[in-house]
Amino acid sequence: MVIAILQNISLIILITMVYHYVIRDLRAKPLTVSIAGGLLFGSVSVLAMLSPVRFEAGIIYDGRTIILAIAGLFGGPLTTAIATLIASAFRIFYIGGPGALTGTATIVMAAAIGLGANYWRRKTGGELTFARLILIGLLVHIAMLAAQFMLPEQRWKLILPLITLPVLGFYPLAFYLVCMLFLDNEERAKDRSMLEESEARYRALFQNHRSTMLLMNPNSGIIIDANIEAEKFYGWPRERLVGMTLESLSASPPGEIEGRIKQALSSKDALFLCRHRLASGVVRNVDVAAGPFAYLGRTVLCLIVHDATARVEAENEVRALTQDLERKVAKRTQELEEANQALESFAYSVSHDLRAPLRALEGFSSLLEEEAAPALDDAARHYLDRIRRNAAKMSQLIDDLLRLSRVGRQSLDRVEIDFTAMARAVAEDIAAQYPGRTVSLRIQEGMAARADKALLEVALGNLLGNAWKFTSSSPGAVIKVQSVDSGGETIYSVADNGVGFDMAYSQKLFTPFQRLHDEREYAGSGIGLSLAQRIVARHGGKIWAQAEPGKGATFFFTLGG
Repeated sequence: MVIAILQNISLIILITMVYHYVIRDLRAKPLTVSIAGGLLFGSVSVLAMLSPVRFEAGIIYDGRTIILAIAGLFGGPLTTAIATLIASAFRIFYIGGPGALTGTATIVMAAAIGLGANYWRRKTGGELTFARLILIGLLVHIAMLAAQFMLPEQRWKLILPLITLPVLGFYPLAFYLVCMLFLDNEERAKDRSMLEESEARYRALFQNHRSTMLLMNPNSGIIIDANIEAEKFYGWPRERLVGMTLESLSASPPGEIEGRIKQALSSKDALFLCRHRLASGVVRNVDVAAGPFAYLGRTVLCLIVHDATARVEAENEVRALTQDLERKVAKRTQELEEANQALESFAYSVSHDLRAPLRALEGFSSLLEEEAAPALDDAARHYLDRIRRNAAKMSQLIDDLLRLSRVGRQSLDRVEIDFTAMARAVAEDIAAQYPGRTVSLRIQEGMAARADKALLEVALGNLLGNAWKFTSSSPGAVIKVQSVDSGGETIYSVADNGVGFDMAYSQKLFTPFQRLHDEREYAGSGIGLSLAQRIVARHGGKIWAQAEPGKGATFFFTLGG
């Protein structure tokens, strides 16, 4: 009996192996798999019944219950139906005997219990644990023992005591062990299917990717795969590219290639600028992104290649243009420095050469007025006075020109300034120059600035001086000094309600010696606004104005960073 049971178990293990290969080879054809599985389970059931434990002619016991239950549990309805039909036909028509009905009943009940377990598994997704498989095995073999009551002439009284203990003690365990083989085969098939799907996705992604891609063996430097874009870019077919070495593609020294391969293996985002040779012999500049990649159980390098020839040529052109521009800027800077030095020398020379005759004019006109005043008539004294006033004006003009020429060369010393206090101090100095004038001065509280104090004071003095001057004929003169934040930048303003000007001529405002009003009515050198504009520009800011004839003017300015 033991030998017969071992033979049956061997047959069941054999079916497990054969079934696994059938499923693997035919898994893409479910109907074929079901039919082949049914034939296989049915055939093994027949083999089991050919080597049974035999009590008497027509009454045999073997492993068919295990086989049919497994057919139902793992094969599904069609497989089970075919296996059941083959096993039942063999049991009835070939073996026959008094146990034919009982034997057929055990076949059908084992298959039905297996199918029920299969339905439960598919419906609930339940896991086939040890306890559940043992329970299914017990149910199958309890049903088998119950079928013994169908034996004629109460043969069950003789047989049941002999087979109950071996059947319930050994067969459920054997069922569990064989099921574990099937479950392992299922898991392997699932893993292989997932791996093949992953491989198929990889192949589709790799081959259809818009970038030029190569896979390379890092140990030998041999290319093991290339996509369609690589064929287009290099000009060789994939069959030729595969097997070529990276060295044969590269126009770089071999030592450089080895170093880059080592670097790429240790980094997932290595990027190199290389030179690759095409099938036509043309050498192109390429960007190569390289990194390690798991492929068919080994580590390879994945190379993504982008043609960088146009970019490299553009960079070289920009670099050449930049170098040329730097040379021109350096030359121009030197020329400007030389021009500034010449201008400074000229300004000092003019200042020195002009001041001497001006002092002589002023001095001799004073002596003439003192010594000959009684002998001079009113017209002569008027002419003498005009000579002295124009000499003083010329002296002031020379001072303004010198100050204007120095602004561009003077270094900035930016400090935090109380702009409100500075405006008040400058306004007080200007007011002292216009005794008898009544001006409503409105200076905003809390204003601050970061600038060169001396230069800002000069610019503010010119703007406030203009406001004072051009409100001289306005009753109820008002001058306002304010600031406002706009987009993170402070805008300062000096406004008055004086004579204003026509904005059509605003482009002349900051040009030296350009005047928008009659000099006889509003005195000045014509340098003040030019000086203010240069000081503001020196700080990196800008200055502009808004005005209307008869309604005053407002000058706005910023001081940069």
